Amino acid sequence: MVKFSIIIPMRKIGDYVYEAMPYFESQTYKDFEIIILSEADETANFPKTRIIKVDRVSPAVKRNIGVQNAKGELIAFIDDDAYPEKDWLESSLKHFKNKNITAVAGPGVLPKKHSFFEKISGLVYELSSKETYYRYRKGKKIMEIEDYPTCNLIVRKKDFNKVGGFSIQYWGGEDTQLCHALTQKLKKKIIYDPDVLVYHHRRKDLMGHLKQSMFWGMWRGFFVKKYPKTSFKLTYFIPSLFVLWLIFGLLLLYNNIFKFVYIFSLVIYIFYLLILGIKTKSIKLIIPIILLTFLTHLVYGIGFIMGLLRKEGLKRTFNPSEKLEV
Repeated sequence: MVKFSIIIPMRKIGDYVYEAMPYFESQTYKDFEIIILSEADETANFPKTRIIKVDRVSPAVKRNIGVQNAKGELIAFIDDDAYPEKDWLESSLKHFKNKNITAVAGPGVLPKKHSFFEKISGLVYELSSKETYYRYRKGKKIMEIEDYPTCNLIVRKKDFNKVGGFSIQYWGGEDTQLCHALTQKLKKKIIYDPDVLVYHHRRKDLMGHLKQSMFWGMWRGFFVKKYPKTSFKLTYFIPSLFVLWLIFGLLLLYNNIFKFVYIFSLVIYIFYLLILGIKTKSIKLIIPIILLTFLTHLVYGIGFIMGLLRKEGLKRTFNPSEKLEV
């Protein structure tokens, strides 16, 4: 038995995985194994690594299969487009001495090698929300959290199994479902530690970024109804309120007083976007950040409303090329 089992689901082994492997090999804590869940029938000579061939299934199913085959007592989830800091595993260990801590998470910062759009995409998420900014840059303090994505989440295997692992009834949202079960059913804590650090690539292009934002918005809207204790927060509603204000406000522009209020609110919003652009401290980033933030707010807000109206979660991926349903 090993201490950590690192679980990495993917479509196939690609350039990001080859980029990541030297960082796994250089971990200061050596007692770990790596389990790759790949849809492709392939082999690779990676140290401490097992490759398990899986069918065309959702990431939740892949991760569950990975845990079923894991020998570690701690399960370290990371995405296939991310790689860890050298003391990633070691930094998490001290927290697991407390039996009331069920999981440890850390930031996923922009990789050292990144494209211009990756930088813009990451900055939009980092600057837009005080609720989740610490996911995208290294925070300043250790704190308790309620929800965290599986791009950097280390969980006790016993607790994972107690709550039945990831739910596989929907496509996506399994990380929120798992965190809700761990904190609400087991009454245990999830700790964020800025030193439990990974480097996580952002979306490469505009369409990928907007699809991701829409996807997150729909899931958060759905979870507001399903898991209100962890998802019913004003921050998550603000983009949708903004979208509704933009649309329905236009219908009342015939009223001069309302017209003034409407236009003034838009000026305030533009000023807010300008502040975000200035925070980048780069002239070449100001306009891209302003435009992408506006589009992100729109699509997230629309997705959130769609999620609120849905009777159940998504059953298929947003990637039409996969043509998969659960």
